[in-house]
Amino acid sequence: MKNVFNDFYQGYDDWYQTTVGQFVAEQEAQALVALLQPQAEQKILEIGCGTGHFTLEMVQRGCRITGIDQAPKMLQQAQTKLSAYSEQVQLQIMDAQKLEYADNQFDSVFSMATLEFITDPQVAYHQMYRVVKPGGTIVLGTIQKGSAWADFYESPACRGTAYEYAHFLTLKQIQNWDPQHFASAQQCLFLPPNLPDSEYNSTNEKNAQKTNSIGGFVCLKFRKSAAN
Repeated sequence: MKNVFNDFYQGYDDWYQTTVGQFVAEQEAQALVALLQPQAEQKILEIGCGTGHFTLEMVQRGCRITGIDQAPKMLQQAQTKLSAYSEQVQLQIMDAQKLEYADNQFDSVFSMATLEFITDPQVAYHQMYRVVKPGGTIVLGTIQKGSAWADFYESPACRGTAYEYAHFLTLKQIQNWDPQHFASAQQCLFLPPNLPDSEYNSTNEKNAQKTNSIGGFVCLKFRKSAAN
């Protein structure tokens, strides 16, 4: 797997300061929190933490986070961003397909916008399942194949960016990795990309959902069997 985000780390967080970026971040975070239901003091593993955007969301809720990524330059940015929460956060360079943790170690595991860049994301999922405790939760968030957002990222407009290396999946494809332990899913980003900034608001998002069955971003929740 090409370590694309060591090449595209500069300015990564700048997008989250734009009107569209703030809207996207809010929608994705709402879906993640609704499914993961993080609680203070929980021990949570984040796969592909990048610059720590979602990590910060979790530590502000009192969780204890271990974040892994393969891009050292992004982890350096995350370390700076999370410096005030150093007692709650541990960041490590690690391959999601070869997690260096014991079985049944974490209360929950989540990954946001990372599956697209993993060579074999199904292998990574089984690693997540292995390290989460019995009864624990795994939440996978990804840009959804067939959506307007995936179509845009696959278009010539995004050549020369990290998305040139992305491989998108549908909700159903991911669900089929482990249908026995699939619990639920939430979709968001029914509004397409490249609208005027003023169009990105919760009211328009709800209206778009009425006419569009495929959200640009989907989060899937799996729950590990209590007997494991």
